Amino acid sequence: MTNKEAKRDARAVKQFNDIVYRGHKVASIAPKKPSQGNRKGGGLTDAESEEALAQDYTRLLGMLLPGVLVKLSELKDPRKESMCTHTIEILIIYGLIMFLSHMPSRRAANREIGGNATFELIRNAIPELTTMPHADTLARLLEGIDAEELEASYENTLVEFIKSKTFLEINPGRCLIAIDGTQKFTRKYKFADLALVYSKGDEAKERYSSYVLESVLILENKMVLPLFSEFLENSDGELDDSTKKQDCELKAFTRLTNKIEKYIGKGRVTLVVDGLYANGPVVSRCKALGWDYMITLRRGSLQSVWEDYDGLRKCEPENTLQNESEGRHQTFNWSNKIEYTYGGNHKKLYLNVVTCREEWDEERPRSGKKRQRKVSEYAWLSSAEIDRINVLSLCNMIARKRWRIENHFHVEKNQGYGYSHCFSYNWNAMKAFQSLMKFAHFINTLIANSMIICEYVASQGTRWFIKKVWDVLRYRGVRDQLAQVMFNKGRRGYRDIKLKTS
Repeated sequence: MTNKEAKRDARAVKQFNDIVYRGHKVASIAPKKPSQGNRKGGGLTDAESEEALAQDYTRLLGMLLPGVLVKLSELKDPRKESMCTHTIEILIIYGLIMFLSHMPSRRAANREIGGNATFELIRNAIPELTTMPHADTLARLLEGIDAEELEASYENTLVEFIKSKTFLEINPGRCLIAIDGTQKFTRKYKFADLALVYSKGDEAKERYSSYVLESVLILENKMVLPLFSEFLENSDGELDDSTKKQDCELKAFTRLTNKIEKYIGKGRVTLVVDGLYANGPVVSRCKALGWDYMITLRRGSLQSVWEDYDGLRKCEPENTLQNESEGRHQTFNWSNKIEYTYGGNHKKLYLNVVTCREEWDEERPRSGKKRQRKVSEYAWLSSAEIDRINVLSLCNMIARKRWRIENHFHVEKNQGYGYSHCFSYNWNAMKAFQSLMKFAHFINTLIANSMIICEYVASQGTRWFIKKVWDVLRYRGVRDQLAQVMFNKGRRGYRDIKLKTS
């Protein structure tokens, strides 16, 4: 690399950092997202408006993508240089475009972005590109690449954003992180040695699965960004040894929280997790790390805690609060410092328990049926002692945001990112594809929440917006004038991206 190229790449990284980590202006609280109109048409009305939207998208992408590419270009190429038609940089660009444009599979990528239109788009920015890569070529590269190094590149990018001044303005207190496991896909045959196995030995029910423990970062303006991932993996020989247990969510939870501690630190995190983690070891780990938590507590879990709580309710009638929220009547009850022991050494903890009973009338105008009285009950373990001042914020503003990770899974699985598609049965390549998907999701989320884009997204939805933009880029004449904007590697100056403020 020449001195000139090194300086250009350094400028690209600095521009990326300045824009993403210091140049954003984000609202503290965003308004409720409006429902999409149920009407004919409703999209952009003419080709000129669609091309203007594509120009806005690529201008913002031109701010973010060059710095990402410079970071990813540091990856080691495991292939023999003399046998390579495409460089690692070109293949990484191709992989990012796959997920930025919502390609659900490698075959779809070959069909939609492997043709002449996208080839001309990229060649304007990369003259040395002689042919468009095949998705199988990318898959072979990712089989040999260090998937952990690729994941670390994403982790470092996101952690820099978390440590930025902008993020501190949005979240002056703690980082709200939700953790939950989800299954990528399952097969009846053993597609990888590291895959989990269910009902082993029963030919009719035996299944092999790829399962991931995910974490997401929940911002106060309702943005949700993918954080760290931890694949559940069986080490060599585990499936053949009946005395060994497979990997599980609780084991992966320890590994994942080690990452969170390493990159974000102690005392700056609030965890929201489901009832699987309502146990002594998880609570003790959170206390040791100085993390706050709101953990869903099921009626069947921690029987001794429930028995003490039910008894204390009769002795503490003052620990209750009535509240009206969005047409629902809420009744909160709580008890603090309930003693709980666990483990062979009888470790002792003092737990704070809060319950919420909600009642509301459900209107049913579409079906024409009479309105129905509904009742729901919730319970959580809280790191903070509950009182009348903090109970609403802890339950309504923190604990209930755990559902954001479920919405996040829905977006990645069903709205364009192909999370449930393996992309490769090679375990290393599958993990690398997921890291590229997270990079693309991070970039698309920032762009969709920018001031010049958010109105389109609010009215039509993110998936429609991405589809419309990439249709314009692939099939309209504007691709030539937008190519240099998209892959300029920091050669021009651009406006700072400003995220929506209300």
